[in-house]
Amino acid sequence: MAASGYKEYYIQLFNVRTRAPIDDDTGVCAVLTDGSPAYATCYADDRGTALTNPVTFTNGAIRFFVADTATSLDLSILTASGYSVFAESITESVHRIDVNPELMTQKLVIPYVFNATVTGAVTDTGFDLSASMLVKDIEVDVFTVATGGVLTVGTSTTTTGFCTGVAASVTGFPVTLLEESLVSTSSVWGTFLAVGTGMYVRKKHVRANATSGANIVYQNTTSSSTAGNGYIYLTYDRLPSRG
Repeated sequence: MAASGYKEYYIQLFNVRTRAPIDDDTGVCAVLTDGSPAYATCYADDRGTALTNPVTFTNGAIRFFVADTATSLDLSILTASGYSVFAESITESVHRIDVNPELMTQKLVIPYVFNATVTGAVTDTGFDLSASMLVKDIEVDVFTVATGGVLTVGTSTTTTGFCTGVAASVTGFPVTLLEESLVSTSSVWGTFLAVGTGMYVRKKHVRANATSGANIVYQNTTSSSTAGNGYIYLTYDRLPSRG
């Protein structure tokens, strides 16, 4: 039972097929406010000790506290074995998240946040590419407009690898990431997913080894006059032979 002012969450990952708990010590979970890409403030205990968000699993479980004013939360999970789960409107009474090992195609939900006027800083999302993830596609969903904001997404070694020059100034899905050819004068697809100019030749991306840049990052390359946020969706096939 959490002390007054705090609410405790304890969640264990389970394998749907075996119905057994999953042992995972490196998977991560982004804790978000319900219905929004904004990160929730998490605590390690009911005394308000700070906790990094995304939260890292220990033995396949996460335990954290939030303010008791939070009625529910969204959870975006990436396991050590490369499985993605997005659980919506989770309350503190939920103590398990099921992972289906038979699903090969996965979609990782990554929140992004732009602060007003800030430009150039590369933000580590806390999610990492594993060797088991064959990335096929990316979409961006602008939730709150960052006026003038321009988004790039990539890895710690190639910050524009997935996409570059994506306008974050209109809500919804920027059309430049839904087309196979250029609809503006700016490059949109990164070198991980396409080659060429004009009509693109699409390709897939897999992290070849530990030095190729595992950390998934984003950047606001143009100063925005308002703060904004949204979701980045990475679609990938999980390679069963690699993890």
